[in-house]
Amino acid sequence: MVVLLRTLGVLLIAAGLIWMSISEVVLKQSHGAQVRGMILAGAGLLAISIVLSMFSRAAERLGGRRCPRCGKPVAHGHIYCSDHLKEAVNQFRDSQRQKGN
Repeated sequence: MVVLLRTLGVLLIAAGLIWMSISEVVLKQSHGAQVRGMILAGAGLLAISIVLSMFSRAAERLGGRRCPRCGKPVAHGHIYCSDHLKEAVNQFRDSQRQKGN
């Protein structure tokens, strides 16, 4: 979501600048209100994406990590819960044994 908002913001700003240059050079007309609106909308989307990014990082730190397979809370510094950690280690060992054969 944050990446989408950031991308849309950058695209709107770029489109506004391109529209400004095309309208001034090629069409010999001034579309200041349209360009200003596009650039302000792009800047607004960029600002919203930055705020959402900060909130998501803060929530991740405060809420702690969860196991990606089952959603249970995990200990600090771990990725998986204890059950899925054992499963992941066993799968890795099996794949290493199969490579050796």
